[in-house]
Amino acid sequence: MKVENIENTSQQAKKFILAGTISSAEKTYADNTEALQSPVAAKIFGFPWTDKVTVGANFVEITKQDWVDWDVLEEPLKGLIEEHFQSQQGEIEENPQAPAGHGKNLDSAEAKAISQLIEEQINPALASHGGYVVLHSVENNQVFLEMGGGCQGCAMSYQTMKEGIEGAIKEIVPSITQVVDVTNHSQGDNPYFS
Repeated sequence: MKVENIENTSQQAKKFILAGTISSAEKTYADNTEALQSPVAAKIFGFPWTDKVTVGANFVEITKQDWVDWDVLEEPLKGLIEEHFQSQQGEIEENPQAPAGHGKNLDSAEAKAISQLIEEQINPALASHGGYVVLHSVENNQVFLEMGGGCQGCAMSYQTMKEGIEGAIKEIVPSITQVVDVTNHSQGDNPYFS
C-alpha cells in the first residue's frame, strides 16, 4: 500500500496518508507500551526520536522529538510505512482491541507478580515485533496466556512462549509448573517475520 500524501500537521508532526484503509478507529499511542496493539506504531516506536504515533482510518501521524529533523526522517519513514503495509495480506486492522484478561484468580499474589512481569519486561520486549501477551488466568499452578499482535500466528511463537516467557514466569513464581498458550494462532493475520 502506497503513501499517497504527506501533510505537515505541526512543526513536529507529519501525517502519512495511505491509499487504503488500515483501521476502523483512530488511536494515539504516547509510548511503546501503549503501541503494543498496533504493529506499525510499535515499529515506529523502535526509533528513539518518536514522541507519539496516531493511527487512523487511512493515515499514520508521527510526532517526533525536537532533536531530529524531518529532512532526515521523512523518506525513510515513508519507506518503512509502505513496506509494512505491502507485506500485509487480507484485511488490515492496525488498532485492534487487545483481549481483556477474563480468567480466574487474577487477584492472587501469583497473578499480580506475573502481570507486573508481563507489563514491565515481557510486553516491552515483544513490542519490537509488534506483539504482546495477555494473562487470562492462573489455576492449579498453571498460567494461561494469549499472544496477540505480531506474536499471533508467528512461526517463533512456540519458542517465545516456552523458552522465554515460561522461564521468566517460573523464575519469579517457582510454584508455577506450566505456562499454557491459549492463542488461536490460525487467526493471526499480522505476524512479523523480518
